[in-house]
This record gives sequence, structure tokens and C-alpha cells, in this order.
Amino acid sequence: MEMKGKILIVEDSLTQAMRLQFLLQQNGYVVRVASDGVKGLAAAKAEKPTIIITDVMMPEMDGYELCTRIKQDVTLKDIHVVLLTSLSDPRDVIRGLQCGADNFLTKPYDNEQLLRRVHHILVNMEMRKEGNAQMSVEVFFGGQRHTLTSDRVQIIDLLLSTFELAVLQSTHLEKVSADYRNALEDVKRAEANLRTLMDMNGDAIVVVDGRQLVRYVNPAAEGIFGRRVDEILHKPFDFPIEVGQQEITIKCAGGQRLIADMRVVNSKWDGEDVRLATIRDITETAMLRERLQTESITDSLTGLYNRRGLMTLGENQLKLASRMKKRIVCLFVDLDGFKIINDMLGHEEGDKVLRDVAQILKKVFRETDLIARVGGDEFAVLALMSGTESADELIARLQETIAQYNVNGCRPYPLSMSIGTKFGDLEAPSSITKLMSGADKRMYEQKSVKKCACEEANSAAE
Repeated sequence: MEMKGKILIVEDSLTQAMRLQFLLQQNGYVVRVASDGVKGLAAAKAEKPTIIITDVMMPEMDGYELCTRIKQDVTLKDIHVVLLTSLSDPRDVIRGLQCGADNFLTKPYDNEQLLRRVHHILVNMEMRKEGNAQMSVEVFFGGQRHTLTSDRVQIIDLLLSTFELAVLQSTHLEKVSADYRNALEDVKRAEANLRTLMDMNGDAIVVVDGRQLVRYVNPAAEGIFGRRVDEILHKPFDFPIEVGQQEITIKCAGGQRLIADMRVVNSKWDGEDVRLATIRDITETAMLRERLQTESITDSLTGLYNRRGLMTLGENQLKLASRMKKRIVCLFVDLDGFKIINDMLGHEEGDKVLRDVAQILKKVFRETDLIARVGGDEFAVLALMSGTESADELIARLQETIAQYNVNGCRPYPLSMSIGTKFGDLEAPSSITKLMSGADKRMYEQKSVKKCACEEANSAAE
């Protein structure tokens, strides 16, 4: 029949005490808990336990003092005292023998080990009820003399428990050592696999240390940088290596330009902090993106900006004018009689005229001015004005260029344009939309005047 006893736990850590109490109660023991040595001694006197399991390091009264008090009390000295200690110092054993402790348990303890130890204590107590011969032994250890008052059975139990703990710790260390060796082998295999993957990767992979020197580069980097691996390795890396993503431009042999996507992360290399960069050639993608961006804001017929281009880039032009304190003017140009040209001569001829108008505008205005085709036969110009320049001078220069075009007989019919202007206000900057709306309104006013003049001329001729 399995013996069960009363156990008193003396432990200042509530968490540890509750854990130990739960474990013992689950295995049929009657358990009480005291939070320090003073309370533990009082609890033992109030109701004598079979076993006391006490922590060593506690406030008020530590475990060694508690054990001494227990063993000095004639009514309590037969209580079996188990010390919970790290047992990291050989002097712990001497102190245990000096205070008359019966057993050791190391912290942290294994549940099965603790239950087995408690069971063995109860069995031995039952076997030794006949009593034990007291003895006093003096030993010299650690440069000091120590008097041990434990009886022979206590010394044997204590030393056996110490030996058992040493065996357990040795077994644990062997297991830890084996686990460490296995883990080290796993790490080596993982590193070997990683390097194989890096070597086989189609993207360039570069490892750069804290001195900006290349510690590793894979074969794919040769194609990206146009240099052999040995020409890159252990040399300073050509680009800032900041964590994140960025596009870099690589100059290759022969003056070619390669655009690459570089992504950088922090990593470890042979135990050292490094930056690991993956670099992918995106030249074709970047060129396609630039072409699409250009096409999205460009009129395919004339090569000028389209309405979207004018609205997008015009905002920057407005900010530039405000920053430089310069006036900005919007010219709205409409080709007169364009519908007649299309209807009578066809759309192909109409397209030629639109291209001619684009060339005239490019000739009159500066490269820094924004020129756009914003509708079928409508054009807009956003220009920064110099200090003495006026809108009338711009219009006059445009009209002179048109007149010269007509004199040169570029087309079998004369070109004519209606032009409206609108200045931006330096004190209260306008939006592109307002400037275009104002210029458009004045362009239609001029077109209306032209129409009335034409009708009057026709009436006079009749």
C-alpha cells in the first residue's frame, strides 16, 4: 500500500509554492504552504508534518536556519527536511550537513524526480523507525573546520541525494551537449543549403559588412555588374547599402546603363552583423514604365503634351513661378476653319495641319514652356514671363511666325488662329483650370470678333 504523508512547503515565491502544492496534491499528499522560515516554523509547531520542503533563500529566516531550528526542537527533529537549492557551490552540501538537512532537491526540479524523491523518503522513514545513532563529525573543507551534527543515516541520505542530483545533472548536461551538437550540425546544413540557394539564385546576391566591403557575391552578380566575382569580392561596394528598397543605375562596360531593383535587409554572416542585398535587373521594365509614363502625358499625333500632361506638369510650373516671383501666362490657341479643312480635304490633311501648328508653337516658345494639344484643334501654352515681356509681344511673335508660314506657301490655304491669354496673379495664385478657362474665354471673344468682321466684309462685297 502506497504511503502518503503530510508535507509543509516553505517557499517565498507564490508561483513556485502553488506549482509544488498542486503537483503534490494531485498525487495524494496533504499539503500546506508557508511563505518564509518564521511562518514555516510556526506552521510545523502548530501541526507537525511528515516532510518539510523548504527553499534556501528566503527573507526573515532562510532554509538553513529553519532546518537548524527544526532539528534542535525535540518535538520536531524527526521531521524529514528537504532543501531546495541550486547546489551550484560544494559548500551547499556542508551547510546542509551542518544544519541537519535530510535531503537535497535542485532548482529547477523535474516533477517526476521530485515525486520519486518524496516517495523514497517516506519508504526510508518507515524502514528506520527503530532509530539512528547520533554522532558528531568534524571535517576540514574550503579552508575551514566544520562540525557536522547529522546522524549517520542523515549523512548517507544527504550524500546519496547529492550523488543522485550530480548524476541527473551529468545526464542533463550530456543531453544538452548532444542537443547542441545536433543543433550545430543542423545550422551547418542550413548554412550550406542557404549558400547553395544563393549560388543558384538568378538574382545577384551581395553580402556587405560594416566596413562596406563585399563578403560574399553569387555568380549571378557577374551578369549584373559586368565583372568577375573575384573582382567584386573583398572590394568596397559601389552603392549606399541602406535597409529597404531602391532603384540603382549600374554603368556597365561599353557605357551601357542597367537599371536594377535592390532590396537590403540586416543579416548575420559568420557571426557578424552584415547587410544582405538582392539585386534584380529591371532595365526592360523600367524603360517600359518610362515609355508608358511619357505616352500617358503625350499627344501621339503632334508629340506635344496632352491635356493630362499639361494639368500634371502645369502644377509644378505654377509652383516654380510662385517660388521665383515670376508672372505666368496661359495662351489658348484655336485653329480657325479647321472643320472646313477636314471636311473638304480629309482627315489626313487635317492631321498634317495640326502637326504644322505644333512646330510653329515650338518655334515661338521656349523649351521650358509647356505646350500641349488639349483638344481636336485646340492648343494651350503655359509660359513664364520675363520682367519686360508682355502678352501682346508673345501674340505678335506667334502671328508673325504664322504669317511667314503662309508666305512660304507650306499649304495651299492660309492658316489662321484665334488666341486668348490669361495671367496668373502673384498675390493670389490661380489653378491651371482657372487659367485655361480664362484664356479660353478670351480666345472665343477674339474668334467672335473675327467672325463679325468676316460677315461685315462679305456684306460689303455683295
